[in-house]
Amino acid sequence: MSEAGHDFAGMYAEGIPPWQIDRPQPEVIRLIGQGKFESPVLDLGCGTGDNTIELARQGLVVKGLDAVPKALERARKKTVKAGLKQSPEFVLGDALRLAKSGLKARTVLDCALFHTFSDEERAEYIRGLEEVLSLGGRLHILSFSELETRQPGPRRLSLSEITRIFATGWRVEDSVRCRYWDRVRPDGAHAWRVSFVRE
Repeated sequence: MSEAGHDFAGMYAEGIPPWQIDRPQPEVIRLIGQGKFESPVLDLGCGTGDNTIELARQGLVVKGLDAVPKALERARKKTVKAGLKQSPEFVLGDALRLAKSGLKARTVLDCALFHTFSDEERAEYIRGLEEVLSLGGRLHILSFSELETRQPGPRRLSLSEITRIFATGWRVEDSVRCRYWDRVRPDGAHAWRVSFVRE
């Protein structure tokens, strides 16, 4: 099943999806402050572009990719309002078909996308990441954790589940328990942020 098969489009068509908070995730801001992004940056499953826009505001060269045209339409409108010196580029595409995308990155941000994939889709996703991300580049994943028991939401993943599939050709740089902010939980969802280096 393609990324588009997850009915993200339907959730945007109904209004504001639960993950659209109209501001960057605090954990992404912390990573920026730690100097953990290097251009070019690819924001996968960028949605309405809040993290993408914040990265561009920091002077990084950024592309946001999403499979939902309506999400990208909203992202482009936000970019115009932000009045950035260097605007990000938004690309319509499927994160499960990265291998043929022609995209290249030094840093990849996956903010709440990985946890939507099935086991079979994860393997395809990683093959695509290996085509896109340069050796020595970083991948940052923000995912719901096993501590988050409240519904609704995607799969909950333990740290070992996240890291196990990246066992070959990737090194865990660091991992932290954090929160993923959405429109459903006033205190945010329990999450993992895991950063990998491609070797």
